[in-house]
Amino acid sequence: MNFIGIDVHTNRFTCCYRNEQSSVDNPKDKRIETFELNAVGLARFFKTLTDDTYVLIEAAITGFSCARLFKDRVKEVVIANTCELKQISAYMPRRARLPGS
Repeated sequence: MNFIGIDVHTNRFTCCYRNEQSSVDNPKDKRIETFELNAVGLARFFKTLTDDTYVLIEAAITGFSCARLFKDRVKEVVIANTCELKQISAYMPRRARLPGS
């Protein structure tokens, strides 16, 4: 299984890649890559997708629009409410958070 977290901007999007063997304690177990929101960038991004990929993307107009472009190429797309995630993060004990959060 592969996991991708996506942060969508106006003209590009940034992906954080992990797989099921990734350790949250090891920053080397993730890969960060940015793609342009154009035909070339999307083609490069599509090559990274498998039918065993789970994607988490922010709940925003650009997030919904972007998710429609690849939802049929992956196992599942989860739309995340970033406000709720921030609230959860604020109440988590520091030792329980992921590195860099």
